[in-house]
Amino acid sequence: MRNLILVTGATGFIGGHLVEHLLREGKHVRILVRDRTKVPGAWEGRIEVVEGDLTRSHELREAVYGVDMVYHLAGVINLPAGREELYTRVNLGGTQNLFNAVVARGGRIKRFLYCSSVGVFGLLTNLPADEKASCIPSNAYEASKYEAEKWVLQAGKRHAVPFSVVRPAWVYGPGDRRTFPIFSMIAKKRFIMIGKGKTLIHPVYVDDLVRGILQCARSPDTVGKVIILAGNQPIKLRDFVHLLSGILGVNPWPFHLPMSLATFIAMILEILYKPMRKMPPVHRRRLEFFSRDQAFDITSAKNSCGFTPETDLEEGLRKTIDWYKANRWL
Repeated sequence: MRNLILVTGATGFIGGHLVEHLLREGKHVRILVRDRTKVPGAWEGRIEVVEGDLTRSHELREAVYGVDMVYHLAGVINLPAGREELYTRVNLGGTQNLFNAVVARGGRIKRFLYCSSVGVFGLLTNLPADEKASCIPSNAYEASKYEAEKWVLQAGKRHAVPFSVVRPAWVYGPGDRRTFPIFSMIAKKRFIMIGKGKTLIHPVYVDDLVRGILQCARSPDTVGKVIILAGNQPIKLRDFVHLLSGILGVNPWPFHLPMSLATFIAMILEILYKPMRKMPPVHRRRLEFFSRDQAFDITSAKNSCGFTPETDLEEGLRKTIDWYKANRWL
């Protein structure tokens, strides 16, 4: 055994940073991708690539052969109306297929790490939330991630497979396309606050998250556990916008769009875009960023695997902006 590591979701934002970190450590890495052409050229000759789809169980045998650790990050997150069944098929069904492929190949595995989301909590009522907080998912994506979590917990115990589940908070950093629109709109002075901006958000810089994922996967104290990974502290959205605006050297707009009006606009756009099976630029789930408080207690991560975020928010934002500018995104 050469300590071969399988990573799914490697061509995504978090997965890409995880692979880069593993390569810097000199690890043997194999990735599962649906499209080989999306693999970065910089990885050529440094990793093994297996082409396959999580929803097709027979295509996973080669991917899991000989591996002794699995980092399962792949999934779907933003789907247009009418395609919600894909959340269940990929996020739950794909996780089941991958786990079952690991079990079917026989032999011991050091860890099966499933990357979930703090979204499984749904609307938080007590802040900061820890791993004991109730999970009441409010949409199809969150429900699919929570169902996958529960399934891994049950299957891991049933088959005696060492597993861990991590729930990342809102992740940002170089290469992130989901967060980039906020940076772009603020830089272009087009960002309009929806609501009063008092909502708490809890960012975690991608390098800190990756270190947390690795620490969790390697710690004996996280076997069979769910672990929240977030930054050092939450921040009010309006304070975040002012901090980011200051770094970008712009003044944020003083205007606020009432949440009720934004919700009405989102509903209309969802109706208009549904026949096209596309995600509108503004939709109700996206508005949750402006309305749902997110604040988490990472004591369990600190105690069980030594996780400590090293990047403060201003430093992380500056690194992210520098990357966006260097790559001509800004």
